Amino acid sequence: MKKIILLTSLLTSMAFAQVSKPIEMPYVDYPVETGDHDEVVQQYCLICHSFGYILNQGKKSRPYWTGTVQKMVNEFKAPIPKEDQQTIINYLVKHYGYEVASGH
Repeated sequence: MKKIILLTSLLTSMAFAQVSKPIEMPYVDYPVETGDHDEVVQQYCLICHSFGYILNQGKKSRPYWTGTVQKMVNEFKAPIPKEDQQTIINYLVKHYGYEVASGH
């Protein structure tokens, strides 16, 4: 029993440990391409993650961005109305992606 109390005391004191100077978190500015309904992207995408998450994906195809938006809605329950999903996909493809040639 003494070991449990000692361990609990140790963990509690570590959780409330003081630092000798303020901790400064770096600020990273992720520029958002404006226009083409960027406000819709900011409204729905930035409520869950930073714009850096989008930028870190690199240039991706329309099928990739379509699948990503669908994943956010279906798996992560992002509250994006159906009419805004295509707007977001179009924005992402225009600014952070590319169209795949149809081959016809």
